[in-house]
Amino acid sequence: MAFDDKSIKVVVGIDFGTSRSGYAYAFLDDKKIIPKTQWFGQDIPYVKTLTQILYSPDRKEKWWGYEARAVLAEKRKTNEAKNYHFFERFKMALRESEDRTSEGQRITSSAGEKFLVVDIIADYLHFLKEFAWTDITKATSGHLKESEIRWCLTVPAIWSDVDKQIMRRAAQKAGIIGSSEEEAERLILALEPEAAAMYCQEKDQHQLSEGIHFMVVDSGGGTVDITVHEVIKGKKLKEVVQGTGGAYGSTYVDRYFVENFLVHKLTSEVITRYHEEEPVDFLRMMGDWENAKCNHDPRKERHFPIPTKLYRILKDYPKVLERLADEQDGEDESIYISPETMKQIFKSTLDGLVHEVHKQLERLGNIKCDIMYLVGGFSTSPLLQERIHQEFDNKVKKIVIPPAPGAAIVEGAVAFGIDPSIRSRVSRLTYGAGCSEEFDSSKDPVGKRFWAEDFNRYQCNHRFFVFVEVGDEIGTDEKVTRVYSPLHKNEKEMMLTFYSSRKPHPRYTDEQGVTELGTLTITRSDTSSGLNWNVEVTMKFGGTEIQVTAKDTKTEKVEKTSLRFSSTYSRELIEE
Repeated sequence: MAFDDKSIKVVVGIDFGTSRSGYAYAFLDDKKIIPKTQWFGQDIPYVKTLTQILYSPDRKEKWWGYEARAVLAEKRKTNEAKNYHFFERFKMALRESEDRTSEGQRITSSAGEKFLVVDIIADYLHFLKEFAWTDITKATSGHLKESEIRWCLTVPAIWSDVDKQIMRRAAQKAGIIGSSEEEAERLILALEPEAAAMYCQEKDQHQLSEGIHFMVVDSGGGTVDITVHEVIKGKKLKEVVQGTGGAYGSTYVDRYFVENFLVHKLTSEVITRYHEEEPVDFLRMMGDWENAKCNHDPRKERHFPIPTKLYRILKDYPKVLERLADEQDGEDESIYISPETMKQIFKSTLDGLVHEVHKQLERLGNIKCDIMYLVGGFSTSPLLQERIHQEFDNKVKKIVIPPAPGAAIVEGAVAFGIDPSIRSRVSRLTYGAGCSEEFDSSKDPVGKRFWAEDFNRYQCNHRFFVFVEVGDEIGTDEKVTRVYSPLHKNEKEMMLTFYSSRKPHPRYTDEQGVTELGTLTITRSDTSSGLNWNVEVTMKFGGTEIQVTAKDTKTEKVEKTSLRFSSTYSRELIEE
């Protein structure tokens, strides 16, 4: 049975972030977006809770968000914490973890045990799903079925196709959707900056008239994603150039603060002890730093209080305290951070972020960027805002920080799920499949030549059959079809191998810069048609994910296929 789009009554948007995550929803009969702003353990209403999770020693009990930190604190009091498995910022492990197995990437818990990243993400998404389900069912007097909910899960624009597939698998493990093809259609993966673009369009409709070009700089905890859209007829959005981005989120400022600044001030031995002996207090200190980071006046010196438990450890290092006091006119209970030092803490991250924005403006060429929107939690940082204005006030007509920039992704995800306004995208890669074609002695090396008996000629192996080239504009409803036929008349199956590359015109699948994505096998039981067996392979690229269908032109049988990405899919393709 095909998926019935008309059966959807509610859309839920999930912003799964590096530091914080949240959800919002809307009933389709009124389309009013309702964000979740009250979370356990969070004093101030906000659209997100912490992206943290805690497992009991046997992994059977789990806690998430602020509760994970609270439970860990309780276990510290009874000296049990060392056996519990705590994770934070595990989203970026999809890209950063070097510990990869056939099952996927793994990371090590605070107790020293290995966990699959996809399982941690699935457990966290399950909590979000259950809370969302409870909220939605309380908000309606009628009987709502899970099959009547469409979920829209956001992912960074810089993520690869295989990363997106892992997120879909995690959503299935979380119970958000089932594993059937029909169920798969209830989950949409939305690119974070595109969700933000829809949020900006909704909040600033009077500015975004037809013909306006606007850039979204989405600065979160782990990444910065940058896209440029043109408002076209019907208030729809068209991506102008392929998006860019990189790992320049606020967590890298945090890393510099700890690994460079604090280590320089207090020594690596002190910081290591503090982290190992007082993990909950360490997290609390990082929360204080978060507040300082996002509310810092760039013109003033900041006094960062040393937590009591850290100060107790420092008493075992009198020379460190003495040096700190000498540097700060006798003060050793706080750390002074001058405006110049604070800028240095932010510098490498902001340098990378600014570089990506410059690169995107260069890609625009003669196209003028009318408005630049700063969204994402990191965009609230005064230092980030100051740097952006310094660099780009003379390059764009207007720089705008919309109301509640931290809510942009999650609310935009709901809007995307209701009615995706993105009408075209620019392909970030060249996609195609392997094939053999007639050997061309003027172009092809002899080493790729082989004799095809049924064709009575030489063929060239490892040819790259292009479906879409990097930089191509693709409508969201656009499909690209190529026809394949067998190499031998008695073949009962064709195995197609799919590839991608940053090159616009790769000729061979085994040349440098070409990466295998996965395979698809098509079979026939009757070989009487010999070489006259044509299979139409259609790839739909306009959505967030690649969709593949195969049609046997003789039997008219159509199969919808999920492309199985290989475990060796390279992340080099999305890094410049």
